[in-house]
Amino acid sequence: MCFLYYLFWFFLLALLPSYGLGLTKDNQSLAEIQEVAHNFVLKQARSLPGNIEVTPGSLDRRLRLPKCSHPLKAFFPSGSRPRGNTTVGVRCTGETPWTVYLSVKMAVYGKVLVATHAISSGFPLSLADLRLERRDLSELRQGYLNEPAQAVGKRLKRPVGLGAIITPGMLEIPKLIRRGQQVILMATAPGLQVNMKGQALEDAGAGEHIRVRNTSSRRIVEGTVTAAGLVQVQM
Repeated sequence: MCFLYYLFWFFLLALLPSYGLGLTKDNQSLAEIQEVAHNFVLKQARSLPGNIEVTPGSLDRRLRLPKCSHPLKAFFPSGSRPRGNTTVGVRCTGETPWTVYLSVKMAVYGKVLVATHAISSGFPLSLADLRLERRDLSELRQGYLNEPAQAVGKRLKRPVGLGAIITPGMLEIPKLIRRGQQVILMATAPGLQVNMKGQALEDAGAGEHIRVRNTSSRRIVEGTVTAAGLVQVQM
């Protein structure tokens, strides 16, 4: 009897691994679902600038789904988008259809301009005030700058602290010309330059367009501010 008892348990234990493998084989791999979601989000976000990192959320290990007979398909539910924390659906369209949803974290890292120290408003920025730091671009709803030249010489509309991200909306171009000011209109062509006097009809900084009234003809022309009191116009 004792021999038969041990023989029974020997065969039972020998069969258990095969039985367990059979159960696993019939269930959909949760890791495969995560991989499908990961690849889908990565593909959708490839047009974004910077280094993209996609991290799919975990699925409940107790989840048992029939193994799909067709390739899995991922999609964004209504209202989701490939940015920040999002939700991805993974669908099976096989003989036994099912759909699951999982959270996915998507980050797009790139270099952005930040302040090297606390800076007061109205302060003209220099290279010493700025540096580039790696940040998650997907979280920067107000935009960002990625070149010091985009900010150098401009002034802050409000004070910022150490490490603050410099956004386009924070900056203003110093006005080189004020409304009512007498300016020089400069028109150039190959081998020819004509200077005329004019009166500015609005404020403008370097590189900005401005309307100017020609003092002689009284005509209103548009030009680009190139220096203090100087406006470049087309011939």
